[in-house]
Amino acid sequence: MPSSKFLEAFEQVAAGHPDDTAYFTSRPGEAVSYGELSRASNALAAFLHAETPAELPVVVYGHKSPLMLTSFLAAAKAGLPYAPVDVAYPADRVADILDQIGRPLVLDLSDDGLPCDPSLANRLLRADDVRAAIAKDAPCDPAWRVSGDDVFYLLFTSGSTGRPKGVMMPSRCVDAFMAYFQRLFPKGEHRVSFNRVPYTFDVSLFDIIAGLSQGYALFALETECEQSMAATFGALAESGLTEWVSTPSFIEMCLADPSFAPELLPSLDTIVLCGEVLRNGTAEKILDRFPGVALYNTYGPTETQAVTDTLVTRELCESANPLPVGFLNPEVRAVIRDLETGEELPAGEIGEVHLEGATVSLGYWKRPDLTEAAFAPCVAPDGSPSRIYKTGDKGYLDAEGRLFCLGRLDFQVKLNGFRVELGDVEQALATLDAVKEAVVLPAERDGKVTHLVAHLLPSDPDAPRDFKAGQAVKAALRHTLPDYMIPKKIVFHDAFPLTVNGKIDRKALAAK
Repeated sequence: MPSSKFLEAFEQVAAGHPDDTAYFTSRPGEAVSYGELSRASNALAAFLHAETPAELPVVVYGHKSPLMLTSFLAAAKAGLPYAPVDVAYPADRVADILDQIGRPLVLDLSDDGLPCDPSLANRLLRADDVRAAIAKDAPCDPAWRVSGDDVFYLLFTSGSTGRPKGVMMPSRCVDAFMAYFQRLFPKGEHRVSFNRVPYTFDVSLFDIIAGLSQGYALFALETECEQSMAATFGALAESGLTEWVSTPSFIEMCLADPSFAPELLPSLDTIVLCGEVLRNGTAEKILDRFPGVALYNTYGPTETQAVTDTLVTRELCESANPLPVGFLNPEVRAVIRDLETGEELPAGEIGEVHLEGATVSLGYWKRPDLTEAAFAPCVAPDGSPSRIYKTGDKGYLDAEGRLFCLGRLDFQVKLNGFRVELGDVEQALATLDAVKEAVVLPAERDGKVTHLVAHLLPSDPDAPRDFKAGQAVKAALRHTLPDYMIPKKIVFHDAFPLTVNGKIDRKALAAK
């Protein structure tokens, strides 16, 4: 079977433009060219091919750095999956991932060292060891490269229990995603993409796959720079950024500063958002702040990579609320199924979103129970065998074939005998002029939901946040929601806490 088309595309860029920058960070002097990245990943691949335990992935522990990207490419060139683990993870989570994999080779590229028991690794190599392996410049056989159903990467994502589960994405899915998503990365000289998202989140693959395969320079923030918005903006101003990739929550946080404008990013022409609901208000702010920029709303679980996109315009913001997540990758099909009967539903009817086609993953690492529950074989419309993923997302297809995602099915709670969709309450709050952003969470006692709590970012940061302001919000909601859906408690915030991946941290909000 032919080897990875992504690796072939990357090597073509490296051969044709070896001196072009492939990756750089906000730390001065921390950059690597395409030629250097190709040579270093070849040499490290030879080492990994010889030293990695059979049938196990290479765990790469660290944060944003050229050496991490080198390690990812090296693993794929050696015919091995890579599993990124971020330094922001607590020790117990790192230990759990290593334990689930089963004593893998670990490349520790962090500054402070692995936070858990090193005996959980078959072998532990630090950054200097990796550089020494690269310096040997051993030859790499292209025949080793991943292909077909070989696992390209293993991303550990949390389930409802919070325990990580490893999503196995094969090489053929990476190739299919590359062919689809390159459309959102315009070709041209001096293209620079914001590799903002941690490598443990699949959105980080957007510009690794679609960008590196087309000669983009990937720009990342090193850890210290990420801690300060002033430092972040200073680094962005020097980056020459043309393509922005992030969650809606992160760009919303940036929009709170008036200096986040074309003067800061004069070359920016494309914004790609994924990972959360893109609210109409956020989209309108972006279009107001960056006129002329192409804004894309995209959607796709980790188990499928992104599978939809839509260009968000002012007309779309005015005609559709919530916004559609878009039209599907031509190689992927969405099926909406009735929550009770499992029957396929026609256009316009709401049910669970099932995704079938070329980018559906192999399932979960060493978890056949979870894999069987979430994935199933199926037959494609052309009669060929295919695979389907049951997303757990609620949504519908319109008559044009656009997918609308209405939130998680597990965000449904039972309150005083009524079934309440938390997303419906959030959507109603988001339409209020006084509310910039809303998160609604259930309050429980003895395992039973007793009431709803609305966490709000006010549109006017100087507006009152007292009892009277909360009552005004509740009164406004009564025009659109029945009484049983009105949150009992209103909590105002200056900003929402974000997870490592840049999403709103609902667990942290629940603890407030």
